[in-house]
Amino acid sequence: MKNLFPFHLGNVIRKLNEIRIAINLKYQQPFPKSRSRLLSYYGYVPRRIKINPSGEIAGGLARFVTSLIDFSFVRSICASAYASVGGHAYDPVSLFLLELFRYLEKFPDLKTFLSVVRDEEKGKHYRLYAGISSSHIPCEADFTHLKDRLGEGLYIEISQVLVEIVRFLGLLSFAILSTDGTLFPSYSHYKGCTYFCEECHSIEFKGLIDNVRRRILYKLQDPKRLALGREIKVRVDCPSTRFPEEIPKPKVELLTLSLKIANPEQPSPFNKIFGVEEELKSHGLDVIVRKINFHSVNLDQIDSFFFRCPKLPSDTEA
Repeated sequence: MKNLFPFHLGNVIRKLNEIRIAINLKYQQPFPKSRSRLLSYYGYVPRRIKINPSGEIAGGLARFVTSLIDFSFVRSICASAYASVGGHAYDPVSLFLLELFRYLEKFPDLKTFLSVVRDEEKGKHYRLYAGISSSHIPCEADFTHLKDRLGEGLYIEISQVLVEIVRFLGLLSFAILSTDGTLFPSYSHYKGCTYFCEECHSIEFKGLIDNVRRRILYKLQDPKRLALGREIKVRVDCPSTRFPEEIPKPKVELLTLSLKIANPEQPSPFNKIFGVEEELKSHGLDVIVRKINFHSVNLDQIDSFFFRCPKLPSDTEA
């Protein structure tokens, strides 16, 4: 029978204290932005962990994880992606933890989770654990910006530290990784569309520029609609005819934009492309493109573009 003493909560906490010291000694890269210029700030607080008689963890997994693990190393790893100059920014640890909470608490998407974070009562513990204040709550674009800024390399480095923590606790033996030599690369985390068809390679959108222009002008009419950084998404109906009747067809996301404070020295070229240069200039704003699945332009028609569905698998013959 396997000895379960190493997994006793008290023993786990003791081991994690040893790990925390080792990690803090290894990751000491100072963060270039001063704390006064951070919109949030995470600090490790070892909180009491209580497990109810039913086996549930009081406070949920978000409290449990942040009480056991000091995530300050994330800030040190991310330091190379930031500069001492520039505007204010969210602490990368805060954004990383919010993404982690969303995953642990099984929220369907980031938008739903952030609506809970903004709630005065329901979101107060998430804000507390991540070092977020109610006056500065990030939007979806802030998470997109973080991913673009860090890139794959830094995310892998953060993941390696977390894997090392799990390995040190004895929760991961690596024995399961043994193979008989017939193990081939696969796409086990497949997120493509199962019902794609030929039309998904090139989806036409007529009147794209006019569509974006009207949406931006609508937002400019009322200051309450101007949420800087909030994503503006252009979607169309899925063209596939292969979906079963019981499965509703999704919307295809072609273009993601957002508004930001204008930089007079580097004006956005998209202001002119979408025909809102003068209107945005009077508000001191720029429009920027976050994501685009652009394919080609129809030269025979005005304002007609073709896009590739982002859910289309890279290998459609497999």
